[in-house]
Amino acid sequence: MGFLGLGITMLLVGVLLIALVTRVTARNIKLIGLALIFMGAAAALLIFALAGRYGLAAPAGALALWGMRAFLLARQIKATKQSGSAATQPAKSRMTRAEALDILGLEEGASGEAIEAAYKALIVKNHPDQGGTDWLAARLNEARDILLDK
Repeated sequence: MGFLGLGITMLLVGVLLIALVTRVTARNIKLIGLALIFMGAAAALLIFALAGRYGLAAPAGALALWGMRAFLLARQIKATKQSGSAATQPAKSRMTRAEALDILGLEEGASGEAIEAAYKALIVKNHPDQGGTDWLAARLNEARDILLDK
């Protein structure tokens, strides 16, 4: 009677897995496969270790570790591809003279010395080495270059 219950349980699990697999994307199927490899190897490791078959437990443990690393690597690659899509968009067009004046806090007709003084005051506060961001430092550099016609 126990084998009949086990068979029915396995049949239900199989039907549920087939229903699940038909609804997921190919990428998720790969991740599910890696997770199943990891769980199967971990279960084999536990069974072999409890049975005293340490010679068989070692390869199962290595396979479990490999499965876990492969799963984590797949997740990292997926995250990198998603975050990298923003970096492939075209860069913003060159800033206008009005934007450059606004960034440096100057009025139209400012002298070269005033531009340099405003730039130096802002870059000292906003340099990446002083806690500023690379983006802000690049914007300050671009504003100075536009106003000085470099």
